Amino acid sequence: MAILSDIVLLLFLAVKWCYSSCPDARLVHPCQCQSEDNVVSMACSNLLSVDQLKKIFESSFPQNELRQLVVKHSQLGNIGANIFADKSFTIILFQNVSGIEEIEHHAFSASVDRLRVLSIDSSPLKNLAVPGIGSLANLIDFEVTSSVDNLTEMPPLSNLQYLRLYGNRFTSPPHVPYMPKLHSVWLNSGRLTAVQPFDWSNLPSLKKLVLFGNRIHRLNKDDLHFHSPFLQLVDLSDNQLGDIMPDSIQGISFNTVLDLRKNSLQQLDEDVFRPLIGKLIRGSGIIRLSGNNIECSTLDWILKEPKLLEKMPNSTTCFD
Repeated sequence: MAILSDIVLLLFLAVKWCYSSCPDARLVHPCQCQSEDNVVSMACSNLLSVDQLKKIFESSFPQNELRQLVVKHSQLGNIGANIFADKSFTIILFQNVSGIEEIEHHAFSASVDRLRVLSIDSSPLKNLAVPGIGSLANLIDFEVTSSVDNLTEMPPLSNLQYLRLYGNRFTSPPHVPYMPKLHSVWLNSGRLTAVQPFDWSNLPSLKKLVLFGNRIHRLNKDDLHFHSPFLQLVDLSDNQLGDIMPDSIQGISFNTVLDLRKNSLQQLDEDVFRPLIGKLIRGSGIIRLSGNNIECSTLDWILKEPKLLEKMPNSTTCFD
């Protein structure tokens, strides 16, 4: 009996030793599989076509639920339906790839319930259409840093929380539909000259809006009319803002930080800034203005009320 038990144990250990969570390396080349504690990730580089990528994932894998896929330094094409067959991921990152102009419907069909993070970093594109992400019910973080001219067919994503669209070439923001949980939006380091036609009522949970490093030169009435009680940061620094019209910024909270540093502002018009400061004075919010050439004569109204001036720290330098 003892001998039989020893044989069973040896067989068990042999099977366990032989079992791999990764597929045969020859079947997935030039992709590489990594496994740690039975958690499997894939990394692919120097692919020559999207068909090559698709064929790799048609192979049989020991397990179909993987954690992460990174595809980099590759020449791809449109991401068609069922690109990864029956393999699913929680994170998919396309890094320094070319040729992706559309993510088609059912592109990530096996990952509709699992995918949380999707990132596309591509060579310059005229258009990028993303209707295929509409089925990703649990997507939390979506990033496009593709130097695209237009991002189109953006579907509503009920659980999206982070939208990162920095480093692109569109001059006005793409249409973003109603997204009840989206709280952080990056549209920085691009070529935006305006913030319309962005409909801020579609973002009732917005906390952070980052617009620094664009070419915005003017804010018109209702351009930034927010509808979120949670707004913490509006970053418009390092733009070309010279004109801010009355009621162009509305709906900030008591604790919002409004960052207007490094712009071309010369005046602090009372009808523009008093309503904002009047709101901020009831909380911890501030307005950052350093790096502008403010004319001293436009500060008379605020210098008479030191409590208002406290809401503009490090912004007391002005020019005659």
